[in-house]
Amino acid sequence: MASNEVSTLKKGLLVLDLVKQCQGITLREVMEHLNLSKSTAFRLLTTLEEMNYIYKIQTQYFMNYKMFCPSLEQRSEKDWASLHSIYQIAQHLQMSTYIGKVDGTDLVMTQVLHAPFKKSADEEIGNRSKLHQSALGKVILAHLDEERFMPIISRMSLEPATENTFQDSQLFHYHLKVIRQNGYAFDDEERIVGIRCVAVPVFRHHKVIAALAIAAPAEQISRSNIKYIAQKLHTGSKDITKEIEALETIY
Repeated sequence: MASNEVSTLKKGLLVLDLVKQCQGITLREVMEHLNLSKSTAFRLLTTLEEMNYIYKIQTQYFMNYKMFCPSLEQRSEKDWASLHSIYQIAQHLQMSTYIGKVDGTDLVMTQVLHAPFKKSADEEIGNRSKLHQSALGKVILAHLDEERFMPIISRMSLEPATENTFQDSQLFHYHLKVIRQNGYAFDDEERIVGIRCVAVPVFRHHKVIAALAIAAPAEQISRSNIKYIAQKLHTGSKDITKEIEALETIY
Protein backbone atom coordinates (compact mmCIF):
# COMPACT_ATOMS: atom_id res chain seq x y z
CA MET A 1 0.00 0.00 0.00
CA ALA A 2 1.30 3.43 -0.90
CA SER A 3 2.28 5.47 2.13
CA ASN A 4 -0.31 8.17 1.49
CA GLU A 5 -3.31 5.84 0.96
CA VAL A 6 -6.19 5.98 3.44
CA SER A 7 -7.20 2.38 4.05
CA THR A 8 -10.80 2.96 5.21
CA LEU A 9 -11.53 5.40 2.40
CA LYS A 10 -10.18 2.95 -0.16
CA LYS A 11 -12.35 0.15 1.23
CA GLY A 12 -15.39 2.41 1.17
CA LEU A 13 -14.77 3.32 -2.46
CA LEU A 14 -14.31 -0.34 -3.35
CA VAL A 15 -17.66 -1.12 -1.70
CA LEU A 16 -19.34 1.75 -3.57
CA ASP A 17 -17.92 0.54 -6.89
CA LEU A 18 -19.05 -3.01 -6.14
CA VAL A 19 -22.63 -1.89 -5.39
CA LYS A 20 -22.61 0.03 -8.68
CA GLN A 21 -21.52 -3.07 -10.60
CA CYS A 22 -23.79 -5.52 -8.74
CA GLN A 23 -27.11 -3.76 -8.12
CA GLY A 24 -28.98 -5.68 -5.44
CA ILE A 25 -25.87 -7.00 -3.71
CA THR A 26 -26.14 -8.31 -0.15
CA LEU A 27 -23.91 -7.84 2.90
CA ARG A 28 -22.58 -11.39 2.58
CA GLU A 29 -21.75 -10.90 -1.08
CA VAL A 30 -19.82 -7.71 -0.27
CA MET A 31 -17.88 -9.63 2.39
CA GLU A 32 -17.03 -12.39 -0.06
CA HIS A 33 -16.14 -10.17 -3.02
CA LEU A 34 -13.84 -7.86 -1.04
CA ASN A 35 -12.67 -10.29 1.65
CA LEU A 36 -14.02 -8.11 4.44
CA SER A 37 -15.16 -9.08 7.92
CA LYS A 38 -18.87 -8.83 8.61
CA SER A 39 -18.43 -5.87 10.97
CA THR A 40 -16.26 -3.93 8.50
CA ALA A 41 -18.58 -4.55 5.55
CA PHE A 42 -21.60 -3.61 7.67
CA ARG A 43 -20.00 -0.34 8.87
CA LEU A 44 -19.00 0.66 5.35
CA LEU A 45 -22.41 -0.13 3.87
CA THR A 46 -24.21 1.64 6.72
CA THR A 47 -22.04 4.75 6.31
CA LEU A 48 -22.65 4.87 2.56
CA GLU A 49 -26.37 4.42 3.16
CA GLU A 50 -26.48 7.20 5.77
CA MET A 51 -24.72 9.50 3.28
CA ASN A 52 -27.33 8.56 0.61
CA TYR A 53 -24.75 7.17 -1.81
CA ILE A 54 -26.57 3.83 -1.70
CA TYR A 55 -29.96 2.65 -0.47
CA LYS A 56 -31.25 -0.62 0.91
CA ILE A 57 -34.33 -2.70 0.08
CA GLN A 58 -34.76 -5.51 2.58
CA THR A 59 -31.30 -7.20 2.43
CA GLN A 60 -30.09 -5.76 -0.88
CA TYR A 61 -28.11 -2.60 -1.62
CA PHE A 62 -28.46 -0.33 -4.67
CA MET A 63 -26.66 2.71 -6.06
CA ASN A 64 -28.39 6.07 -5.59
CA TYR A 65 -27.57 7.68 -8.93
CA LYS A 66 -29.17 10.96 -7.92
CA MET A 67 -26.07 11.70 -5.85
CA PHE A 68 -23.95 11.57 -9.00
CA CYS A 69 -26.39 12.89 -11.60
CA PRO A 70 -28.74 15.62 -10.30
CA SER A 71 -30.52 15.82 -13.66
CA LEU A 72 -32.26 12.56 -12.77
CA GLU A 73 -34.63 14.61 -10.62
CA GLN A 74 -36.60 15.42 -13.79
CA ARG A 75 -37.73 11.93 -14.75
CA SER A 76 -40.57 10.70 -16.93
CA GLU A 77 -43.33 8.29 -16.03
CA LYS A 78 -41.37 5.46 -17.61
CA ASP A 79 -38.65 5.83 -15.00
CA TRP A 80 -40.85 3.98 -12.53
CA ALA A 81 -39.35 1.04 -14.41
CA SER A 82 -36.03 1.79 -12.71
CA LEU A 83 -37.41 0.82 -9.29
CA HIS A 84 -35.91 -2.44 -8.07
CA SER A 85 -38.42 -3.34 -5.37
CA ILE A 86 -41.21 -4.19 -7.82
CA TYR A 87 -39.06 -6.99 -9.25
CA GLN A 88 -38.81 -8.55 -5.82
CA ILE A 89 -42.58 -8.33 -5.38
CA ALA A 90 -43.27 -9.95 -8.74
CA GLN A 91 -40.76 -12.73 -8.17
CA HIS A 92 -42.23 -13.45 -4.75
CA LEU A 93 -45.87 -13.59 -5.87
CA GLN A 94 -45.14 -15.11 -9.31
CA MET A 95 -47.93 -13.16 -10.97
CA SER A 96 -47.96 -10.30 -13.47
CA THR A 97 -47.28 -7.12 -11.49
CA TYR A 98 -48.23 -3.54 -12.28
CA ILE A 99 -47.80 0.03 -11.09
CA GLY A 100 -50.27 2.64 -12.31
CA LYS A 101 -50.84 6.37 -11.80
CA VAL A 102 -53.70 8.79 -12.34
CA ASP A 103 -53.81 11.09 -15.34
CA GLY A 104 -57.11 12.96 -15.50
CA THR A 105 -59.79 10.27 -15.36
CA ASP A 106 -57.42 7.64 -16.75
CA LEU A 107 -55.13 5.10 -15.18
CA VAL A 108 -51.72 5.05 -16.87
CA MET A 109 -49.41 2.05 -16.53
CA THR A 110 -45.94 3.09 -15.37
CA GLN A 111 -44.45 -0.36 -14.80
CA VAL A 112 -45.42 -3.85 -15.97
CA LEU A 113 -43.68 -7.14 -15.25
CA HIS A 114 -44.57 -10.59 -16.58
CA ALA A 115 -42.89 -13.95 -15.96
CA PRO A 116 -39.99 -14.55 -15.58
CA PHE A 117 -40.02 -11.04 -14.01
CA LYS A 118 -36.53 -10.13 -15.18
CA LYS A 119 -37.29 -7.08 -17.31
CA SER A 120 -39.96 -4.47 -17.82
CA ALA A 121 -42.68 -5.01 -20.43
CA ASP A 122 -41.90 -1.63 -22.02
CA GLU A 123 -44.50 -2.04 -24.75
CA GLU A 124 -47.25 -1.92 -22.09
CA ILE A 125 -45.94 1.12 -20.24
CA GLY A 126 -48.17 4.07 -21.04
CA ASN A 127 -51.26 1.94 -21.65
CA ARG A 128 -54.44 3.66 -20.46
CA SER A 129 -57.79 2.60 -19.08
CA LYS A 130 -60.57 4.36 -17.19
CA LEU A 131 -59.99 4.63 -13.44
CA HIS A 132 -63.21 2.86 -12.46
CA GLN A 133 -62.51 -0.18 -14.62
CA SER A 134 -59.66 -1.73 -12.62
CA ALA A 135 -58.49 -2.41 -9.08
CA LEU A 136 -55.51 -0.11 -9.67
CA GLY A 137 -57.68 2.88 -10.49
CA LYS A 138 -60.27 2.17 -7.82
CA VAL A 139 -57.74 1.85 -5.00
CA ILE A 140 -56.18 5.20 -5.93
CA LEU A 141 -59.58 6.90 -6.08
CA ALA A 142 -60.54 5.42 -2.72
CA HIS A 143 -57.46 6.88 -1.02
CA LEU A 144 -57.48 10.37 -2.53
CA ASP A 145 -58.30 13.24 -0.21
CA GLU A 146 -61.50 15.15 -1.04
CA GLU A 147 -59.65 18.06 -2.65
CA ARG A 148 -58.10 15.74 -5.24
CA PHE A 149 -61.03 13.32 -5.45
CA MET A 150 -63.89 15.67 -6.30
CA PRO A 151 -62.47 17.22 -9.52
CA ILE A 152 -61.76 13.72 -10.85
CA ILE A 153 -65.04 12.04 -9.90
CA SER A 154 -67.07 14.95 -11.27
CA ARG A 155 -65.57 14.36 -14.73
CA MET A 156 -65.84 10.58 -14.73
CA SER A 157 -68.34 8.60 -16.76
CA LEU A 158 -68.72 4.96 -15.80
CA GLU A 159 -68.65 3.39 -19.23
CA PRO A 160 -68.21 -0.39 -19.03
CA ALA A 161 -65.22 -2.38 -20.24
CA THR A 162 -67.01 -5.68 -19.53
CA GLU A 163 -70.43 -6.65 -18.19
CA ASN A 164 -68.86 -6.72 -14.70
CA THR A 165 -67.72 -3.08 -14.70
CA PHE A 166 -69.36 -0.75 -12.16
CA GLN A 167 -71.91 1.52 -13.87
CA ASP A 168 -74.05 2.67 -10.93
CA SER A 169 -72.55 5.93 -9.60
CA GLN A 170 -74.15 5.64 -6.15
CA LEU A 171 -73.00 2.05 -5.77
CA PHE A 172 -69.54 3.04 -6.96
CA HIS A 173 -69.18 5.68 -4.22
CA TYR A 174 -70.12 3.07 -1.62
CA HIS A 175 -67.69 0.60 -3.20
CA LEU A 176 -64.85 3.13 -2.86
CA LYS A 177 -65.62 3.56 0.84
CA VAL A 178 -65.37 -0.19 1.36
CA ILE A 179 -62.06 -0.26 -0.52
CA ARG A 180 -60.66 2.49 1.69
CA GLN A 181 -61.74 0.58 4.81
CA ASN A 182 -60.22 -2.66 3.56
CA GLY A 183 -57.05 -1.05 2.26
CA TYR A 184 -57.14 -2.91 -1.06
CA ALA A 185 -59.27 -3.21 -4.20
CA PHE A 186 -60.40 -6.33 -6.05
CA ASP A 187 -61.19 -6.31 -9.76
CA ASP A 188 -63.40 -9.30 -10.62
CA GLU A 189 -63.12 -9.41 -14.42
CA GLU A 190 -64.21 -5.76 -14.59
CA ARG A 191 -61.72 -4.68 -17.25
CA ILE A 192 -60.80 -7.96 -18.94
CA VAL A 193 -62.99 -11.06 -18.94
CA GLY A 194 -61.17 -13.96 -17.31
CA ILE A 195 -58.68 -11.77 -15.40
CA ARG A 196 -58.84 -10.83 -11.74
CA CYS A 197 -56.70 -8.18 -10.09
CA VAL A 198 -55.81 -7.14 -6.53
CA ALA A 199 -54.35 -3.67 -5.88
CA VAL A 200 -53.09 -1.60 -2.95
CA PRO A 201 -52.16 2.10 -2.77
CA VAL A 202 -48.60 3.40 -2.93
CA PHE A 203 -47.99 6.38 -0.66
CA ARG A 204 -45.41 9.12 -0.47
CA HIS A 205 -45.48 11.40 2.57
CA HIS A 206 -48.83 9.81 3.49
CA LYS A 207 -50.49 10.76 0.18
CA VAL A 208 -51.46 8.22 -2.45
CA ILE A 209 -49.34 8.63 -5.58
CA ALA A 210 -49.89 5.32 -7.40
CA ALA A 211 -51.17 1.78 -7.04
CA LEU A 212 -49.44 -1.60 -7.01
CA ALA A 213 -51.29 -4.66 -8.29
CA ILE A 214 -51.06 -8.24 -9.46
CA ALA A 215 -53.29 -9.73 -12.13
CA ALA A 216 -53.87 -13.34 -13.09
CA PRO A 217 -56.45 -15.69 -14.61
CA ALA A 218 -59.56 -15.82 -12.45
CA GLU A 219 -58.89 -19.36 -11.24
CA GLN A 220 -55.56 -18.27 -9.69
CA ILE A 221 -57.11 -15.52 -7.54
CA SER A 222 -59.92 -16.85 -5.39
CA ARG A 223 -61.83 -14.95 -2.75
CA SER A 224 -60.09 -17.09 -0.14
CA ASN A 225 -56.58 -15.86 -1.05
CA ILE A 226 -57.30 -12.18 -1.78
CA LYS A 227 -56.40 -11.01 1.72
CA TYR A 228 -53.11 -12.96 1.63
CA ILE A 229 -52.20 -11.36 -1.71
CA ALA A 230 -53.19 -7.91 -0.43
CA GLN A 231 -50.98 -8.37 2.63
CA LYS A 232 -47.98 -9.22 0.45
CA LEU A 233 -48.73 -6.27 -1.82
CA HIS A 234 -48.87 -3.91 1.18
CA THR A 235 -45.38 -5.06 2.17
CA GLY A 236 -44.23 -4.43 -1.39
CA SER A 237 -45.91 -1.04 -1.46
CA LYS A 238 -43.97 0.01 1.64
CA ASP A 239 -40.72 -1.11 -0.03
CA ILE A 240 -41.58 0.98 -3.10
CA THR A 241 -42.27 4.00 -0.88
CA LYS A 242 -38.92 3.57 0.88
CA GLU A 243 -37.13 3.32 -2.46
CA ILE A 244 -38.88 6.40 -3.87
CA GLU A 245 -38.11 8.43 -0.77
CA ALA A 246 -34.50 7.26 -0.84
CA LEU A 247 -34.16 8.45 -4.41
CA GLU A 248 -36.38 11.53 -3.94
CA THR A 249 -36.91 11.83 -7.67
CA ILE A 250 -40.47 10.67 -8.40
CA TYR A 251 -43.24 13.10 -7.54
